[in-house]
Amino acid sequence: MKTRLKPVALLLFSFISMLCLTQVVSADVLDAPDPANNIPQVNAGNVLKDYTQKNLNVIDNTTPKGNMDRKYIERTIDENDPGTVESYSTTPDSTQQTTLQTKLYLPDGFNVTNYQHGNFQSVTLDDSGNMYFIESNGSDTNLGVIVKYNLADLNKLGAGSDPMIVWNAFNYFNPYTDEGVQHNQQYEDAYEQLKAPNADLKKIKSEVQNLQSTTSKKDATKANRQKLSALENQLETDQKQIKRIKQQNPDLFKYAAVAQAAQLSPQVDIGHGQTLSFNPQNKHLYIVEDNTLTDLKTRNQNNTVLEMTTDSLKPLRQYNFKMYHGDSGNLQLHTLTFDKQGNAYWGRKNGLGYMFFYGRLDQHDVQFQAAPTYFKNRGGSPNQGVSYNPANDRLYYVTDDILTSIPTQSVRDGSFTANDIHYTAFTSKRECESLTFDQQGYGYQLMLWPAEILKSSTPLD
Repeated sequence: MKTRLKPVALLLFSFISMLCLTQVVSADVLDAPDPANNIPQVNAGNVLKDYTQKNLNVIDNTTPKGNMDRKYIERTIDENDPGTVESYSTTPDSTQQTTLQTKLYLPDGFNVTNYQHGNFQSVTLDDSGNMYFIESNGSDTNLGVIVKYNLADLNKLGAGSDPMIVWNAFNYFNPYTDEGVQHNQQYEDAYEQLKAPNADLKKIKSEVQNLQSTTSKKDATKANRQKLSALENQLETDQKQIKRIKQQNPDLFKYAAVAQAAQLSPQVDIGHGQTLSFNPQNKHLYIVEDNTLTDLKTRNQNNTVLEMTTDSLKPLRQYNFKMYHGDSGNLQLHTLTFDKQGNAYWGRKNGLGYMFFYGRLDQHDVQFQAAPTYFKNRGGSPNQGVSYNPANDRLYYVTDDILTSIPTQSVRDGSFTANDIHYTAFTSKRECESLTFDQQGYGYQLMLWPAEILKSSTPLD
């Protein structure tokens, strides 16, 4: 059965036909995709090469401090109190000096369900300029959706100068508010007005193209030239009519274009939601479905990871595997990232420090082992995530108000020293959920509350 958005929410998504005047207007331009059934399963068994703490090397590093107490500055935004451009500079004891500045405020929800409350847990970028978010329906559901935006397209629609534009667009058409219902009705009225001129445009454009090919010939008849002139005049009339309709409510069309630029996945199990990652080698997305924040309770339980396409946001396969540690442990993934060669990395707290694991997680192989060396001191408390910077080939541990990075090769061979560890610390007192990078090495940090993406002023080291 087709999974669809609520009818009133669907209205805003059919604007692509009105924005591209040669297309037929359709009321069902963007539906939530069909639910994924019969996802191929990869049952890999135990994939962890076991380790002992005493056999690991430890680096006694000195780190700047981020937010250690998990006490956060929070606020709310609405149309009467819009988000401002936030700016957070690094602390003097950071390895580099840079600034995080608001790029985009995320909405209270993408209007998929009435559970929405702006709870975004993860962000990632692919190597084509597309940004993906996980929107969680809440910790009691373990469900959520993946939202995809092309940043270049979004900037053309106004995001480059207005960081509130996505928030405003989905608030404007929110089907769970009275105003949102009213705006959806206004769209339906405009949609009806635009049906005739849009259909006429398609028909005329086809006729014009045919006549243009014949009237360019020397033997073109006078009648054909006259018909072409009449059609071109009608084309101009229809375009003016559409323009007049749009000018009656410019916000309606502006925000509809922003909403239409989003691509939504079906609802899927997102676990804790902090592990959305892009594999540059196979161009796929991965989500760890970790429904608890601890290790697995028994050795019969599996880690589960969902692999998805980036074009359709549909699941490709689900990996099920165990990671036995010691005599009875079964470790659980809560972080995940990939480098350009397709190597997979994840990390976990180790006492007051932090350790990485590396290996493979794809259709060809699933296996992990502990990095030979870990660092003794971490600058933050929660294990918010790990991220990979394609510009400098470094791996980042993400926690509140501090980013800690090491070269990936040094992670795998354990050769790093204290001098190889870089720190980027801030004093935002915000919850720092996730980090991703573009191909030039600029960092994009997801912070709560409110949910926003902040971009670094320089590439991160």
